[in-house]
Amino acid sequence: MERHTWVGLLMAIGITGFVGAGVGERTYAATLPVYEVTQQGVTDEQLRKLSEALKVPVARLGTVNGPVSLIDAAAFLAIPKRPVTDAIRNQLLAAAPRSSSAGAITTEGIDVDALRGRPVLDEGAAQQAAAALFAGAGLRIGTARAVVGHTVFSASYTDESGRQIAIDKPVDTHVSYQFSTSNGYPLTGPGAHAQVTFDGRGHVTQLEYAARELREGPPVEIIPEAEARTRIAKRLPEGAKLEVKLVYWSPPFDSGIGLVRPAVIIPWYSYTYVTEARNPATGALSPVRSKERLIPATDDARFVPIMTLRASADRVTEVFAEAEVIGGRPRYAYTWVGSNPAATRQTGASVRYVPMARAVPPAGQPTAPGQLLATQEVVGVNVTDANGVTVIATQVIPVRAHQIRGDASHGGGASYGCESPGEPEEWTQERVGWQQGMANPGGGAQKFCWLGDASWPGDYIKPPTPGTLPSQAWIYGDIDYANWGVNTANLVLINGDGWPDGFTAMFPGAPQSAYNGPGGAVLVRPTSPGGTVGIDGTSYNVNYNGSWGPSGPNDRLYWLAGLLCDTLDGVDSSNLNTGTRWGPAFGGLHIFTGFASGAAYSAGAFPKAFAQYILGAGKPTLSIVSAWFAASTDTSEGTAAAMGPVGAGGVTDLVDFYIGKGPLGPTILPASVKGWWYLHQ
Repeated sequence: MERHTWVGLLMAIGITGFVGAGVGERTYAATLPVYEVTQQGVTDEQLRKLSEALKVPVARLGTVNGPVSLIDAAAFLAIPKRPVTDAIRNQLLAAAPRSSSAGAITTEGIDVDALRGRPVLDEGAAQQAAAALFAGAGLRIGTARAVVGHTVFSASYTDESGRQIAIDKPVDTHVSYQFSTSNGYPLTGPGAHAQVTFDGRGHVTQLEYAARELREGPPVEIIPEAEARTRIAKRLPEGAKLEVKLVYWSPPFDSGIGLVRPAVIIPWYSYTYVTEARNPATGALSPVRSKERLIPATDDARFVPIMTLRASADRVTEVFAEAEVIGGRPRYAYTWVGSNPAATRQTGASVRYVPMARAVPPAGQPTAPGQLLATQEVVGVNVTDANGVTVIATQVIPVRAHQIRGDASHGGGASYGCESPGEPEEWTQERVGWQQGMANPGGGAQKFCWLGDASWPGDYIKPPTPGTLPSQAWIYGDIDYANWGVNTANLVLINGDGWPDGFTAMFPGAPQSAYNGPGGAVLVRPTSPGGTVGIDGTSYNVNYNGSWGPSGPNDRLYWLAGLLCDTLDGVDSSNLNTGTRWGPAFGGLHIFTGFASGAAYSAGAFPKAFAQYILGAGKPTLSIVSAWFAASTDTSEGTAAAMGPVGAGGVTDLVDFYIGKGPLGPTILPASVKGWWYLHQ
């Protein structure tokens, strides 16, 4: 990603609301306008013109007052394949027999020669073609800055003859647009994005136009940046380095709470923060950048709701909470967070549920059935008004909770799960978007969804004795125990923060303030042999090797999806590539998706779109990898990336479909891995 200092960027684009100050200082104008929405998405005439230009039916493009979205499922991110011999096919299938619920298996190798010979559209030609396409349809790009790039496929492996194969080749050319408001501030978010992707012949393989027509509205008083930093700092871990910028954030058309039709777009402070993770094995420090978060840049009650949360525990065994909201633009959508899944299904201004807790086995054995656990319950609520403005409140109360117990029954069919250690707060909407998307027909059963301090490092680690719970299972592994760890579902979303060598988790009893900070838990890349986990300043040696995959008695994991910053950067600070860093953890895992950059705030739109694509729910049915990249483009979410193993004959799982939606590649166990592939924007 291109990086600038914020002051330098402001000077470069001539922001009018920025008042000159001394070096290192920043002073925004005391007031800035809100922007009134004069048109939501596209008109009927714009859809008609675009369909004529693309030679596709209007019905494939979208609807009036919504975004335009087009994808050629057969051509998008297509990597040429070649057949392999029966001997190679039989070798792969014999090494790892498929699950009865997985469906058909396809075994095709990468056609390296065909890929090397494939043309790539010139960047200048792509930019001209994209501009002409939008202009011809009357879709306004205006002064938006065009950024041209490529999706690149890399692979390094040993072929069947023993020859070392290496390739690093662009597979498309894409033109994306970065919008700004009339007063020069960045206009960001899933509702302010456009991109066109071309193959080497100039054919459009994907197009996304999600934008609203705006006009300058009434002024609002802007919170001084110093005050904004003070408010933000209360939400950050100790020692975090804060990065803040002022933007206008446009919400998605379809978020984790459903359709959003704002009347105005308001100014926000967008921020990320950086902490440091120490590799317990080497002592080296790595910067850990958080996902983007936002707070309104104004307290004007005409545009920003004000919320009061009151929570209590009746007889300490039942939680009751209610939110009182004024201001902003009714009606309000309520997203509740609590230990019981019943809490997240309630959408009114109040919630009542029985608290539940993930039992912590003291010595490898589950606690007694029916035993209530004394714990601290975190009750949270996200309230979003009709303009897409979200305010958040949480409260901690003592409770006696029922146990969440493992369920060893799996049955047939598809299953999914999620790990969300940063909840509550902004991470909630992303998790809810994922659950809503996967609730569509074909998603299957949710096996688990661990939130906050119930999301453990042990969920990613094989215990010393498979299928059992060791002492301190949250450290030493519960990955294949009943429905506890990530291996016990086919597809798992990790909704957290990451860096090239690891990602975040929590541990029993950890306060939310410990998340992504010195007192939190971090997973450090699975170096071979072994690996490390850091918890509350202490390091633990664990065995990641061969942990992720579908090959054990309770294991079902084919795909691990990381909504994580930087985890799939091409190389880390030691110049180690993705296969070297993450490959040791693969125990038959087919694909690990993530980002080769920071992750933006999508209000649940990105994980929801990913789920809809893999299930074909109102969108074309795509493979796991294509769905991840398409959802990233649709919602302006980060720089998508994915990786996986290469087996004999150059066979990969690159074109896996979700269970019941299409064929899968073979499970490539560690002994059969000949190398690794990596796809990134």
